[in-house]
Amino acid sequence: MRRFRWSTDGRGRLCREGVGDCEAFLRGQLAERFEDRGVSVPTWAWTNLLAHGSEPDLRGDRCGSWTNGQSVNGQWRRARAYLATEALSVAQAHGPLVVVQERLLRPLELDLAASPTAALWAPSQWATHVGSALQAHRDLARRTSRVGLHHQG
Repeated sequence: MRRFRWSTDGRGRLCREGVGDCEAFLRGQLAERFEDRGVSVPTWAWTNLLAHGSEPDLRGDRCGSWTNGQSVNGQWRRARAYLATEALSVAQAHGPLVVVQERLLRPLELDLAASPTAALWAPSQWATHVGSALQAHRDLARRTSRVGLHHQG
């Protein structure tokens, strides 16, 4: 059986970067990866932590564990920290977190990635949009649980 080896030419570097991007995406760390590269972070990528991060990751973000609050992306980070708190609240009441991520936040992330309009949003517009989606999910979960209680009686 042949073992895969990274090539030492430019293609190998691009392949490693691609794998690193995939890993960052799946861990919810894509915005940070873009920042580390000095690349502008697209609007949808700020949703990545909410959609893929673990509960401790979201707790760390809402507590402001990021160190560069004065960065260009400081407003985005504050908005995401607020939304991390909201996502954890929804998950606590109607969770678990992974279900909220699978049913709401991951599809929302993809919708934002495909939206040319969302690409132009300011942090406040993004926070309002994602916050509204979390509230709608919360409201639907409450209505569904009340309907379930009425049918059990």
